[in-house]
Amino acid sequence: MTDIIPVYEKRFEIPSYLADDRAELSVPALFGILQEASNNHATMLGAGWHELRERGFFWVLTRMQLNINRMPKWTEAVTLRSWVRRSDAATSPRDYELFDADGQPLVAGSSVWAILDTTEGRPHRMNMFDGCFLPQERSALDRKPPKIAPLALPETLPDAKTAVYSDIDMNRHVNNAHYILWALDAMDEDFRNTHRITGISVNFIAQAKLGDRYTVCSEPVSETGFKTAILSVADRTEFCRIQTEWMPI
Repeated sequence: MTDIIPVYEKRFEIPSYLADDRAELSVPALFGILQEASNNHATMLGAGWHELRERGFFWVLTRMQLNINRMPKWTEAVTLRSWVRRSDAATSPRDYELFDADGQPLVAGSSVWAILDTTEGRPHRMNMFDGCFLPQERSALDRKPPKIAPLALPETLPDAKTAVYSDIDMNRHVNNAHYILWALDAMDEDFRNTHRITGISVNFIAQAKLGDRYTVCSEPVSETGFKTAILSVADRTEFCRIQTEWMPI
């Protein structure tokens, strides 16, 4: 194995295909970038997607929390850092920081990952990678991503949609970032156009697959905060819960 790299770091510019209608990095694209950084670092440490597949396992993201000072703009140069914190028996925490060219913080985040087997989807203990990581004590948020309380779901669910080909990732499940996209698509357009997101927490509960019928339910928790559930129409199984905080532009 190569030398352990405790902190992953990458410098890059925001491309147009990851920008939203404000010419800023979109929230779903941010999730995609963080997932890619997680796998890149894990691969450097001998625990990436290919290494796990060879053993019959894959990584799953179970929780994520991000505090957003501002989103970087199209063509803006940024630096991303990510590192692993100390694991427990079943999960591996990973943190993130995104900075602008002057070193000013843009985004700080914390996530929790687990390992499942590819045959039955059962969780696996983290000790299979003892010695691969060099856990860091510092936390980007100084807290774990929270558990989001359930919503009061209506008896009659909103109109259903179908998970399609473009939603599916390499593990043949809906890509984590697409749940964020679905939730934002369902928001009131006037609110979204007059506010910017400052924080988001996500609990990933179950894995949606190609052809699954889903619906999106939301409820306000404050004047500028919302909880959202994305769930199966067939049996009301929740795929994920999302909580967002916003501020007026």
